[in-house]
Amino acid sequence: MLPLKLIMKTEGDHERVFSMHHEEMTIGRDLSCDLRIPLPQVSSRHCRISEQGENRILENLDRSVATHVNGEKIERTILQDDDVVQIGPVVFHVSIGDGPDGRTFEIRREDDGPSV
Repeated sequence: MLPLKLIMKTEGDHERVFSMHHEEMTIGRDLSCDLRIPLPQVSSRHCRISEQGENRILENLDRSVATHVNGEKIERTILQDDDVVQIGPVVFHVSIGDGPDGRTFEIRREDDGPSV
């Protein structure tokens, strides 16, 4: 299966890259989350990405907060290359493999730690 990465643009042209290394990735404020976003607008366990066959499924885990994909509020959706995911105020660009057009991202910094 092609690797999934969440790419967050930061100041200037820099990017922070968070790779999905397991069949499931939880995202939220809680210390137990694989990708921790310590902001009050983010739920303790906000959402989850899981592999299901050849698909990556994004599920919102807390109905009191929203998860958006390409500007649409979702409860559950299949992620595609180049989707834009918004969790609270944080925006990620989805990269699955190198993308259908052969484009690759220029990575200036690869983060080992899961925190934003």
